[in-house]
Amino acid sequence: MDLQAVRRFNRYYTRILGVFDQKVFDLDYSMIEMRILGEIGRQPAVTANDLTQCLNIKKSYLSRKLSKLEREGYLFKKKNPEDSRSSQLQLTEKGLKLNDYVEEQSNQKVLDLLAPLDTENYQQLIDAMRTVERILSKVVPNELKK
Repeated sequence: MDLQAVRRFNRYYTRILGVFDQKVFDLDYSMIEMRILGEIGRQPAVTANDLTQCLNIKKSYLSRKLSKLEREGYLFKKKNPEDSRSSQLQLTEKGLKLNDYVEEQSNQKVLDLLAPLDTENYQQLIDAMRTVERILSKVVPNELKK
């Protein structure tokens, strides 16, 4: 197994994504906070337990991030009608606007990154990404399954 090749790719790709940036798009929020917001936006009525599985993060860490986002008016909790012990998470109007902005900026960042590629290289990249996703999804689910 070429462990160093996998680690090199991981370092390279996290640098491209800006995973370690302190702020995302000059906002006062981290990448994980924006991922949490995005997952709630894509999965209306998602629960905290769903997010811990989807994002592979600890409950205590997620709880702190959710509290911050709720305190700042980006999301709210609603009792889960299917399980009164949990709450469903939903974005407020303010949260929807921030999420839309981040999605637009993220899309533009990808377009800018891939613009220099010709059609053949672009298609090879997409195919390679689908292959990586298909193979790794056998070990780590790639989407929240409800």
